[in-house]
Parts: sequence; structure tokens; C-alpha cells
Amino acid sequence: MKGIEIDMNPKTWFTIPIMGGIPVTDAVCVSWMVVAGLIIFGLIVRFYYFPKFQEIPRGFQNILELFVEWIYRFTGDSTHEFGNGLAPYVGSLALYLAFTNTIELIGLRPPTTYIAITLALSIMTFFLINYYGIRKKGVWGRIRDYGKPVPFIAPIKVITDLAIPVSLASRLFGNILGGLVVMELIRKVVPLVVPAFLSIYFTLFDGIIQTFIFITLSLAFIQEAIE
Repeated sequence: MKGIEIDMNPKTWFTIPIMGGIPVTDAVCVSWMVVAGLIIFGLIVRFYYFPKFQEIPRGFQNILELFVEWIYRFTGDSTHEFGNGLAPYVGSLALYLAFTNTIELIGLRPPTTYIAITLALSIMTFFLINYYGIRKKGVWGRIRDYGKPVPFIAPIKVITDLAIPVSLASRLFGNILGGLVVMELIRKVVPLVVPAFLSIYFTLFDGIIQTFIFITLSLAFIQEAIE
């Protein structure tokens, strides 16, 4: 049995013939597919389903409202007065991660198995941490937080904050890549039937769990910055 080969670098699907050629990788293309799908879904909901919504929700409307209510409540419980402003971003991030983490179910490699993608998402979280920290306390207040409870720990807290995007990116990347490796091993050993059952855990369940963990940690760090 041959060993599995998993490339750590994104594969180039095609090249845009400008500026000497701009390579477009599988990570970017799959991300575009997911984003395009979510945009189309959003447009269908807005212009087809929304006008048909009833005062007492049922069926698809009930599922949609439950998800939206949960996102707003979950975000509000962590970030309080900033919850309503953050909820649309958190909801979009949750949907994007849920689909990209589990897209292996249809034979595509999850973009989150590449560190560049998870690092980009983590840098966005890092920006939001500092944005809401400054918005709540001002620039000077945010700086003073590094000197609490005693000033000499400020360098440690600065390093800890700078490590947040690396930690978030590595955790998401490692877990999704680990699931991919396990599934590839299973397909090599038992190519029929068994992978379909085990993918429920290693792809679907693990992908949803990692989505929840990422948004939970992001909100926890933002909450820490505004308290």
C-alpha cells in the first residue's frame, strides 16, 4: 500500500494572464464557491422567501429565525452592547466555516486545511479585538490594559495578544487537516462503505465543532478586550 501524499501548499487551478500571471489556487476557488453559494442563498431568502414569511414561523422560516436568534443571543451574551453590530459578521463567519470545513463531503479539499486561509481569518479576529477594545475604552484605555494588574507584565500581555491570531489559525488548521489525513488513511485501507460512515464524524461533526470553537474563542477574546 502506497503512503498518502497531502500537499501543504495550495494547488494552482488556473492563472490570470495579467501582471506576468496571477495564480489562482484551489483554496481561493473553493472559498469563492462557498461565498458565491452563500450570496445566492441570501438573495433567494431575501427576494423569494422573505415576502412569504408569516407572523407565526414554521418550516424553513422557523429554522432560519432560530439560527438568526441564536447568533444574536450568542454574540450579545459575549460582547453585550456590541452584539448587534458583531452578529452579522459572526453569522457570516459561522456559515463560511461550516461549509468550507465540511466541503470534503463533496470531494473538494477544505480551504481551512491551508494555514494561509486560517491565518487570514484569525487576523480579522485580531483586528476586531483591538477595534472593539479601543472603541470601548479609547486608545489610552486599551494601552493601560496591558499594565494591569501590575505594569511589569505589560510585555507578556503584548506577546500574548500577538500570539492570538497564530493560536487561532493553528488550532483550526491543525484540526481540519488532521481530519483530512485520517479520512485519507481510511480510504487507503478500506476504500468502500466505511469512509462514508466515518466521514460523519471526521468531516461533518468535526467541521461543525471547529466552527463553533473558532467563533466562541473569537468572541471570548473580544469580550476580554472590552471588559
